[in-house]
Amino acid sequence: MKRYRVLTVLTLVLVLVLVEGGGLSAQGGTGSGACPATIPVARFSDVEHLPAESIGAISCLSHYGIIAGTTSSTFSPALAVSRSQVARFLVRTAGALGVELPDGEASPFSDIGGVDDDGRRSISRLWELGVTRGTESGLFSPEEPVSRRQIALLLSGLLKVAGVQAGSPSRVPPFGDIDGLPSSVTDAIGYLAGIGVDWPGASDLFEPGRVVTREEVALLLVAALDAGRARPVRLALRLSASSAPTSSVVVATVTATKPNGDPYPGLFVDVFVSQIRQRDGRCVVDPDARVNGADGGTSVDCRIDRADPRTDSAGEVEIGLAHSPIAERDRVLAWTGPLGQVYHEDLPDQVRASIEWLGVPYRLVITDSVDGRFGERVVVRARLLGQNPGGQRVVLLVERDGAIVYARAATTSPSGRASFFYRGPPDLSTNNDDELVEVLRVFWDRNANGVHDGPAEFSAESTVTWDD
Repeated sequence: MKRYRVLTVLTLVLVLVLVEGGGLSAQGGTGSGACPATIPVARFSDVEHLPAESIGAISCLSHYGIIAGTTSSTFSPALAVSRSQVARFLVRTAGALGVELPDGEASPFSDIGGVDDDGRRSISRLWELGVTRGTESGLFSPEEPVSRRQIALLLSGLLKVAGVQAGSPSRVPPFGDIDGLPSSVTDAIGYLAGIGVDWPGASDLFEPGRVVTREEVALLLVAALDAGRARPVRLALRLSASSAPTSSVVVATVTATKPNGDPYPGLFVDVFVSQIRQRDGRCVVDPDARVNGADGGTSVDCRIDRADPRTDSAGEVEIGLAHSPIAERDRVLAWTGPLGQVYHEDLPDQVRASIEWLGVPYRLVITDSVDGRFGERVVVRARLLGQNPGGQRVVLLVERDGAIVYARAATTSPSGRASFFYRGPPDLSTNNDDELVEVLRVFWDRNANGVHDGPAEFSAESTVTWDD
C-alpha cells in the first residue's frame, strides 16, 4: 500500500547526547525549533520501544508541562485520549504559543460538571476562544475518546487563534476516505497540512473516526509547537544596578524558566558585554569589560560550550560584571542554545540590558604642609581628580603621636574640592614650648563608612606644625 505523508516543518530525530553531569538530552534534527537539543529525555519506562521521533515528542511535551505521565514512571503511549484530556493539552499548548487565555468561567456545556476544575476550565477556555462547539447542542462529551477528525478541528482552530498561517495555499492531502466529510473537517486537514503537521501513521487513508492515542497526540502537538514557533525556554536578565562607578561590581542574574513557569536547571548560558551594536549581527566583546574577573565574556567568547555557567536548581546564573576606569554605556547580553552554537543577534533565546558605567576619581591631593600657632585655626584643602569628583565624601583624620585626635567628613563640590577648618591644640604655658607636629590625612570615603578601607580609597597626607 502506498504511504502518504504530509510535509513536516521539522521532524524530530532523537539523538542521545551525553552531557556534562551525566544527563541525557533529546536532540532535534536541526538542534533548533520548539524542541532543541537542550531538552532532556523524559524518563518513562514504557516508551523505550517507540520510534525516536515519538520519544523526542513525549520528552518535549513533558518539558513544556503540556503532557505528564500517567504515573511517575509510565506514559502509556497507546492509551486513548479523552476529549477532556485533549482540552487540557490544547490549552497548555496555547499558553506555550503565547495565546492570552480567557478566565474559563463560562461555557454552554451541561455535561462537564463531573470534570475536575482544571479540565472544566480548559473546556470552557476552548469554547471562549472559539476553538470548540462541543459534540452537539449543549454537550461536550468529556469522557468520549477523541477521534482524528475531532482533533483536526480542535488543533486547527487553536492554531488559527494563535495566528499561525499556512506557508503555502492549503491543499487537502489526497486521502481516499475524506470525500464525504464536512468541509470544515477537510479544510482543517488542508490547513494543518499547509503548516507542516504530519499525521501519525497516515497512509492513503485518513481514518477520520480512528481514536487518537497519547503517542499520536504528542506528535501532533509538537508539530503545532514548531508551526507556532514556540520556544522551550524563557530568559530574563536582571542587573543589580543600571548605573555604577567603574570601580564597582554589578551582579547580573539570568533566570531561565520553562514555558509553564518552572525553573530550567542545568542550562548552559553565555554572557558577554558589548559596547556597540554587533557587526553583521555577530558578537563584539567590549575589551574594557570584565565578566567574572576575566574578559568581556564567559568561557569561549560568544559560543555555547561546557565551560559556560549552568543554571542552578532555581534556574539562575549569577555573573559579576566590572569595567576599566572608562565611562561608557554597555550592553549586557545573555543567551543560550545547543552546545557549539555561535552567537548571532537573530537567535531567539537571548535577553539584554543596558548599564551605564560612571567614571570615578583617580587621585586625591591636599594642602602642602602648613605652620600654625597653638590654638589658632588652619584650613586643609583637598581635591579629588578624575571623573565625577563632585558629591563625594572625603574624611580628614588628624593624628598625634600615633593616635587619631580629630576626624571630620565633608562632601566635595562639583569640581571635587572640599575644605576643612581645624583648630590646633591650646598653648598650655607662657614659656617657649617645643613645636608639635600633627599628621593630616584625607581619604576618599567611597563607601561612606568612615573607615579608610585600603588603596581603593585614595588618600593623601601632609603635616601641620604648631608653635608659639
